[in-house]
Amino acid sequence: MSKLSGGGPIPAPSTFCAVYLFRMRRFGLFLGTFLATSLLTRGQNPLSVSPPEKNNSPQAELASFSIDSRLQVNLFADETMGIANPICFRWDPLGRLWVLCTWAYPQLKPGTKPDDKLIILEDTDGDGRADKSSTFADGLNMPTGFALGHGGVYIGNGRDLIHVKDTSGNGKADQKKILFTGFGTGDTHQNINSFAWTPGGELLFSQGLHCFSRVETPWGIRRLDEHGSWRLRPLRRQLHSYRRTSGGGNPWGFAFGDWGEPFIKSNGGEVSELLPSMIHTDHIAGGYWGGAMLIGATKIKSMAINIVDSPHLPKDLQGDFLIAGYFARNIARLRPTTDGAGHKLTTLAPLLTSSHNAFRPVDLNIGPDGALYIADWFNPIIGHYQASLRHPDRDKDHGRIWRISAKGSPSLKPPSLAKMKASELCEQLGSPLRRTRKLAKLRLMDLPKIDAIPAIQKWIDELKSDDPRLEHKLFEAIGVFESHETVNVSLLKQLLTAKDHRARAYATRVIGRWHHLLEDPLSLLKNSATDKHSRVRLEAIVAASDIREADSIIIAAQATDGPKDRFIDFAFTQAVHALATHWKPALMAGNLQFNQSSHLLRVVSTIGGNEVAEVIRQKLATQKLKPEETTKLIALLAGIGNSADAELALKIGIDNPGVLLALTDSARARNLQAPAGAAKLISPALVSQDNAIRIEAIRLSGLWSLNEHSETIGSIATDRPEKLALRLAATEALGSMNDPSIIKTLEKLTAIESPPIIRAAAIGSLATRDVKRAASLTASLLTKVEAKEIEPLLSALLQRTRGTDELVATLATETISADTAKLMLRWLNSTGRNEPKLTELLNKIIGLKVTTQKYNPDYVAELAKEALNEGDAVNGKKIFQLPIISCTACHAVDGIEGTVTTLKGPNLTALAAGLPVDIIIESVLWPDRQIKEGYQATTVLTKDGRALNGFVHSEDKTVLRIRDLTTGKIASLQIDNIKQRTKGVTVMPPQLTANLTRTELRDLIKYLTTLETVKEPQP
Repeated sequence: MSKLSGGGPIPAPSTFCAVYLFRMRRFGLFLGTFLATSLLTRGQNPLSVSPPEKNNSPQAELASFSIDSRLQVNLFADETMGIANPICFRWDPLGRLWVLCTWAYPQLKPGTKPDDKLIILEDTDGDGRADKSSTFADGLNMPTGFALGHGGVYIGNGRDLIHVKDTSGNGKADQKKILFTGFGTGDTHQNINSFAWTPGGELLFSQGLHCFSRVETPWGIRRLDEHGSWRLRPLRRQLHSYRRTSGGGNPWGFAFGDWGEPFIKSNGGEVSELLPSMIHTDHIAGGYWGGAMLIGATKIKSMAINIVDSPHLPKDLQGDFLIAGYFARNIARLRPTTDGAGHKLTTLAPLLTSSHNAFRPVDLNIGPDGALYIADWFNPIIGHYQASLRHPDRDKDHGRIWRISAKGSPSLKPPSLAKMKASELCEQLGSPLRRTRKLAKLRLMDLPKIDAIPAIQKWIDELKSDDPRLEHKLFEAIGVFESHETVNVSLLKQLLTAKDHRARAYATRVIGRWHHLLEDPLSLLKNSATDKHSRVRLEAIVAASDIREADSIIIAAQATDGPKDRFIDFAFTQAVHALATHWKPALMAGNLQFNQSSHLLRVVSTIGGNEVAEVIRQKLATQKLKPEETTKLIALLAGIGNSADAELALKIGIDNPGVLLALTDSARARNLQAPAGAAKLISPALVSQDNAIRIEAIRLSGLWSLNEHSETIGSIATDRPEKLALRLAATEALGSMNDPSIIKTLEKLTAIESPPIIRAAAIGSLATRDVKRAASLTASLLTKVEAKEIEPLLSALLQRTRGTDELVATLATETISADTAKLMLRWLNSTGRNEPKLTELLNKIIGLKVTTQKYNPDYVAELAKEALNEGDAVNGKKIFQLPIISCTACHAVDGIEGTVTTLKGPNLTALAAGLPVDIIIESVLWPDRQIKEGYQATTVLTKDGRALNGFVHSEDKTVLRIRDLTTGKIASLQIDNIKQRTKGVTVMPPQLTANLTRTELRDLIKYLTTLETVKEPQP
């Protein structure tokens, strides 16, 4: 068994451990960390750290499967064939199954040389069971993906993308070439993975959240920070990178529809439309985690996709997405339908479920016989931060490949692709089976260009014009030309005018790929940009983004005409940013002419910036515009311009609520300053007959502190006959004005006779001027208002920096009831506010003596044992719903009424499947020890006295946008207005369970470790 030379070392253990410890510190949020769902109906314990089964035989595991009665399962291969911990597999044209295995995961033992393997399995007698095994490559270092192609195998091997070959013909790799190096290795299971060939011979692969890649290529340094995908054009050695291509932090799995529609899977639950994300830009649309192109999901973590296309399997399975559910121990099933330019998925009953703790499906594919094959990692422990890297229960010895076939259905007989000449392979492109067509194209890709291209051209020339599958055959054919980097303009134009929109869509994609070889690629894209089908227009936007020219943005903008579509909107946003360095200078120079002014508006409103503002100024000054176009430009200028632009906006658009709204948003989010004479300019709007105009004028007066209007706005606030929305806007605006008489006006508005919403707003505004007085009035109101009115009062006061301290000082001398204190405490807990002084005082009023249990591993072990052996899950469920501990205020659980899905904590039904009981206990009792990724709250104190606590939504050089947990709204804060910022805090207040008895705590823990599994649809 020959060792491959040139293998590099794994990342330094100290580096790996640092990442590991970092993740451990961040991993948890109260109940949000509890990955402990169990399938009680079948005795399953689907923890990611599960106890090993007593019987790990294939027979025992097989007996644990529950499957559609029309199907049957048999073992194709196991550890006796040399496989253990299989990561992924691929079929070759000879009908052999290549399996990538790692014994080193999650970390190589110090002093040990890496020796992971790529193994070939064969079923020589066709009985559905492998009977021959050989090692093609060894000495690999925790490889995470591979693809067969170009006479060898591409392998993701740590930081390297390598290509290995067998040059001697003995079935073992003896040549290794490092094609690229510098891929990130920040976390083992996030290394480059999921290698898949596109229909045009491009190699896709992905990387995860903690990978930061810097890869040197003949085309320059290519970088990809955190999670996203790569595209390699092998013959050109050209790499492209794309950020945030899937939801969740770790993409893992690609699939293609019959017409090349690309989909991507995360190793969370998400399935996403890939195409709109295939635009190279550092701009991130859709938030930090990505997921804007989500089309469906499994409720529990899963990976890999296979789209069923096998006449051997039942008809109703055809076209369904099958997904390897490594957490839930199932094969999930989702059904796609068209949704505008993209798709959406509907969840169906799982194809297969298992009650065996070690069953971990990680990959799946249709085999040459038409059966479905499943790679089973086989391990009671998955992941590497939920358990020790050296945990003795990590299974390094077992691995399975399972085969699912249809009862009574004959196996398929695959063509002998490996023996076919180029002309014969071309004929296979007309096969009704996607698998056959794919493998035939891979064989054609591997053949010399001098053989493949004449053969495919001859095949095209001989196709009959009345062939009902003509357009699909042409689609397959153009992929052969792509794989050899050979342009066929006539074929491209034929597909661009095809009857089937899917053919036109794919041909549009090819324009983007071939643009450097085409005479006028943008001219070819014009028809696609105006195509009647939204999918073609989506492809036009993506293709235009590949053509880095100023005029490309004209095509992209044109493609957005038509019904609103989230896939098109997303791609367009990315394209505007990707092409900005080209279209902005051209626009500034007057060299960019859009077909419609609405297209220009669409582009500039997407990106903003000083350069864009200058262009708008020029257009307003020099061009004759329709009134509606002028209004739109003015509103846009108000949103991105300076104070002089605000003055122009007030002069021209004072009677337009959209213009005033844009000014209000700019004043709030960008700290746009009032222009000279603003008070006079805004006066007409304050007395407008249009309430929408009055509301925005009032808000703007407050944001700009136009004290000249304080009396007018105060009168509106106190005028009972006025509309409530007007009074509310006026009350909020008073808090930003400096007229001394305002304090008395606000005090008057806090009276019990005022509407609750006005009363709370008055407290908030008063707190900006006199927080001590606001706290005193709040304390007085707490004893008078209804229970539901307490929350808005507290929310208004405590969003001021000194609000809590002043309230504590006031309540020390004022009397409130224990019931009121309980309601206040519940609100604090539900909003994730950690206010120790106020909490201590409220507990004292209630009569609770709270003691804090110090962390003690012996105590944890003792409680864990007690909870598992003696806990009452039924009672624990009742405790979970107690208002005093506020679990249901932050977390949703399927089947429990009153739970909510919020950004405070994840849905526990889907997340309760990954942590052992000791970590669950830590998360309940010491939440700051276990903060789950994505749920680290940020506390911000501003220079103008605000106090906010929540999750960062987005951030740039000038603005921090935070989803405030108190209000649920996104607050935009100027970076230069931030006084103090604390990151990485838990939103779960400590001591939530401090008043539970030992029995109650034990029962709660028991319930959390035995949550019912996600209720899947029934067949």
